[in-house]
Amino acid sequence: MISLRDILVHARGFVEHPALLLLVIPLVLLLIFLIKRDFIRVKEDPEVRESKRKLRKVVLITRILIIVLLVIAIAGPYTISEKTIKGDAFVQLLVDKSDSMQLFEDTSKELQAALEDMINVDRKDICSGEVSNIGDEILNSLQPGGSILLFSDGNANAGADLGDVALYASKLNVSINAVRLKAKRSDASVTIFGPSKTMSGTDNSFSVRINKAGAIKTVHLKVTLDGETILDEDTSKDAVEFERKFDDGNHQLVASISAANDFFAKNNVFYKTVKVVPPPKVLFVSEKKSYLRTLLDELFDVDALEYVPKDLSKYYAVIVNDLPASSLEPAVDVLHDFVSDGNGLVVFGGENSFEEGGYKSSVFESMLPFFVGKPGKKKGDVNVALVIDISGSTGSALGKGKAVDVEKALAIEALKDLSLNTRLGVVVFNTEAKMISAPTYVFEKSHLDDTIASLKDGGGTLISAGIMKAISILGNLAGSKNIILISDGNTQAESAAIEAARYAAKSGFKIYTVGVGESTDEGMMMKLAQLTNGVYFRANQESRLKLLFGDPEDMNKTGGRLGFTILDSNHFITQDLNIPAVITGFNSVAPKTTARLLATTSSGDPLLAVSRLGLGRVVALATDDGSKWAGDLLSKKNSKIISRILNWAIGDPERKSNSFVEAKDTMLGEPTEVIVKSKIPPKAEGVSFYKIDEDTFSASISPESTGFKNVAGAQFAVNYPLEFESVGMNDALELVVRSTGGRIFDAGDVKRIVENAKTRSKRTIVSKNPLLWPFLLPAILIYLLEIFIRRIMRKE
Repeated sequence: MISLRDILVHARGFVEHPALLLLVIPLVLLLIFLIKRDFIRVKEDPEVRESKRKLRKVVLITRILIIVLLVIAIAGPYTISEKTIKGDAFVQLLVDKSDSMQLFEDTSKELQAALEDMINVDRKDICSGEVSNIGDEILNSLQPGGSILLFSDGNANAGADLGDVALYASKLNVSINAVRLKAKRSDASVTIFGPSKTMSGTDNSFSVRINKAGAIKTVHLKVTLDGETILDEDTSKDAVEFERKFDDGNHQLVASISAANDFFAKNNVFYKTVKVVPPPKVLFVSEKKSYLRTLLDELFDVDALEYVPKDLSKYYAVIVNDLPASSLEPAVDVLHDFVSDGNGLVVFGGENSFEEGGYKSSVFESMLPFFVGKPGKKKGDVNVALVIDISGSTGSALGKGKAVDVEKALAIEALKDLSLNTRLGVVVFNTEAKMISAPTYVFEKSHLDDTIASLKDGGGTLISAGIMKAISILGNLAGSKNIILISDGNTQAESAAIEAARYAAKSGFKIYTVGVGESTDEGMMMKLAQLTNGVYFRANQESRLKLLFGDPEDMNKTGGRLGFTILDSNHFITQDLNIPAVITGFNSVAPKTTARLLATTSSGDPLLAVSRLGLGRVVALATDDGSKWAGDLLSKKNSKIISRILNWAIGDPERKSNSFVEAKDTMLGEPTEVIVKSKIPPKAEGVSFYKIDEDTFSASISPESTGFKNVAGAQFAVNYPLEFESVGMNDALELVVRSTGGRIFDAGDVKRIVENAKTRSKRTIVSKNPLLWPFLLPAILIYLLEIFIRRIMRKE
């Protein structure tokens, strides 16, 4: 049976406003009511009544036809026509002259001369020095039907985003192509990633990243901390990890590399500052003795009470340990205001809390990232849209196959991990999205794995299209709404993808992203997941989806012992953690849609979740403080998660200080801001401070040399320009090129470059042609015919 929704979907292809077609129904009903109703009753002869009855039938039929025709005309019917225009073929050659291009042979003049023998060439030198605003230069060179040929490494550090530029170029029928550059020099650069502010005694993880181009395979790496060498080795790795604890004060990390035939010396040293602040004051509220207190005393300045006092102003976080709602009720308003003002709340479960402590439907429960009680997965409660990227970028090589093949395999595996009672829809997308399987229960699906396996890759990438299509197919269903996005994350119009994720979050959706391929844009995939409190999984972590959407296991089958499983390893609390802990008990909870679930039991029961409340942070752990159920979490190896929970809840450990000075590390060419909190306006030679808040002052500084600097007591690092961080050909350049229908050419592929430009010079213009008169004219003729019939019948 065809529904109204089906009619609207099919009408969308030839009507501008298909929803207006629904006006036909109320207008026809109103017409029938008016024609059949006798507003004034007059005594008439039977012949007259019979004549009027026949007239009303004629009027009813003609008026219904007129209404239908007029409504269609108002809805804006149209036809689509295509017209091919052949323009003058030419090549727009854009030659990158930024400093990073010194690593490659400059054969642009030879290429230009060879092209000019066969086609018109417009050469333009772009970028210079340490500024690579490639996106801006492409925008300035776009001409409809043109062909841009980039002679560039694709390392843009300023201006418009290349993905957004590629999308705009596609709309103008402009292909962006690039030349595969030949390296004539080798180079390596080094950077350090890690915390810039920490507390004494806390473990801190750092990563030294090494970018290599050309013939360099191995470098000698040396890392010093406050002048003392902590790493000194030869390595071929792209990243070297290490951990360190710090004493109070400011500390200086320096990473330096050396390699044979390394061209740029300026990017061989990286400086990083780490500021260590005194342990912040926290409140531990517990009505029983807790082994957790011993761990907290090692890390923080701890006050311990059996109740929540009215004044919490001196604390950075409050830890509530297994307390019933009745004990918390007098202080709920105080806690709510405390957290909303930017402080932290950490809640540990146990035998006296959550479902056993009367949290359900309480005001305190409203502050937490968990609801009390199991989610109770009933048939139809869980809805999932599996969204698969089949764009051209997924056709890149991965192992012995292509990334899209891995995506299809992951999608098929995801089907096996879903509960049979999950309602599942499947969407595929490139620059457009389409549904290949409507939302029905998994047990009703047949041959879906064959359909997925037969998918073909091609075209550009618009993740936003995939997300919005998923929202549309699940939007009207009852129950939780979830999107599993399988993609490499490389998309045109990144801002549109982010806005689509924000819209999904507002619509009650969670997005779980699965990254595929070495060129995956993990930053984008994490961002899309985090905006909806979802989770980003790497391809080898995809099986964790079963913890979220699979059938729950019975705890009795495991003898009452379950593992502590990290679900989301992209959060500060859980990043790079492996917790081999055994849990023998937990509270029954379900995460809220506004929460971010970080850990579960090995059978998928929620254990650890975080959320925001006002300006503050809330963490809830649905197991106890280690006194009975979760003793393994207090071991030396596993206790790191407890310290991270508190550190995240605390946030900036200096925000309550009466005075402090801080400045962020920067790079040459980029200013840094110095913030001073003091009752006395700060002074520094050559620096102007401006008041930005009560007792808070700010100054902007643009350093002129690298190394460690000190301004008004604030220590910060200045590193080499951003231009020299990424060396060699940028992998993302090929993705941008392919999304516009372009190609990467060798410098000698002159004939193929010319052929491509001639093909692109032909433009197909698609236009809409309004269709009003084919509906208005019959309506007028029917009305005139009705008048004629009415006059004939009256004469009779």
